[in-house]
Order: sequence, then structure tokens, then C-alpha cells
Amino acid sequence: MKNSNLILAVVFAVQALIPVSAEASTRSRKPWFGRSKTVTAKAALKTETVRVTYSGKNKTGAKIAQQALHYQGSKYTFGGTTQSKGFDCSGLVARVWADLQLKKIPRASSALYNSGKPVRLAELQEGDLVFFKNTYKSGISHVGVYTGKNKFVHAPSHKKRVSITRLSDPYYQLHYAGARRLY
Repeated sequence: MKNSNLILAVVFAVQALIPVSAEASTRSRKPWFGRSKTVTAKAALKTETVRVTYSGKNKTGAKIAQQALHYQGSKYTFGGTTQSKGFDCSGLVARVWADLQLKKIPRASSALYNSGKPVRLAELQEGDLVFFKNTYKSGISHVGVYTGKNKFVHAPSHKKRVSITRLSDPYYQLHYAGARRLY
């Protein structure tokens, strides 16, 4: 039994060093490998800098990601849609869309998941929405804005503030449901 655990540990370590093909990453139940880290808002403000570049045809997506990052550190409030009162996950998305005067979008994360164009994990771009299921209730229950380089910004829970997290975080790997492009 100890040998099989050692073998699995070595396999996962090797996979963390070798890029996974796009096709393999979409087939896998846990599409990311390697170490992960959640960056809290306080730590993010001190050490984590995410730069979003405006390039090519994805200028709107970069603006969405940059606007979402603007709210980093804001407090969490269930049902919240303003910086002064706080945000919940879909409230943060709604605020970003309102700030940028983009088309009207649904307010609930489950309704957002049924909107827009599905995006494969390997094709994620800045500004895409990433969705998670079975977090605090059954079904689609959490959403964040992808910022590039395996990171997304979101309002995680009442215990945390709006923060940046890696998609490779084990909790979010387990609950990942898919992504949508709404712009």
C-alpha cells in the first residue's frame, strides 16, 4: 500500500512539471495538477499582482478582468452588488458588467451558467466566467472572473473578501463546472 501511494505521488509530481494537452485537460475529472495556493485579499494586496494586457480581439475580456480586479479586497455580503455594502460572487460579476456598460446579464450564478458561449478549459481567456458546483448548495453555486495565468477573481464567502485564487486550488478543482464567455 505504501509503495502504491509513493508511485501515485511521483506520477502527480511528474504531471505537475509536464504541460497537459488541451484534450487531456478537458477529459480529466481534475483538470489541473500541481501545487495550488489561494491568495487572500490582504496577502494579494501585498504580494500578488495580476496584470491584464489589452491585446488583439480580446480587449473586452481584458477590460472585464481588470475591472473585476479593481474590487479586490472588498468585503463579502450575501446578495451584495456594491463596493460599499459588499459583494457576493454573482453580485461582483453584475457590478463589473454594469461598470463597463455591457449587455444586461442574469443576476444568479446558475442563470449566468446557462448564458453565453461555453468555453473549454484550454481556451479560457481573460474576462471569461468560471463556474463551480455544489459549493454551498447543489448545482451551480459560485462564479468568478478569469484573469489569465490560471487565476480568477471572486467573492468566495462571508469569511473572506474579494480575492484572487488559482484554478488549481484543490477545492476549486473538485467543484469546477465549466466556463462561459458572455461578452
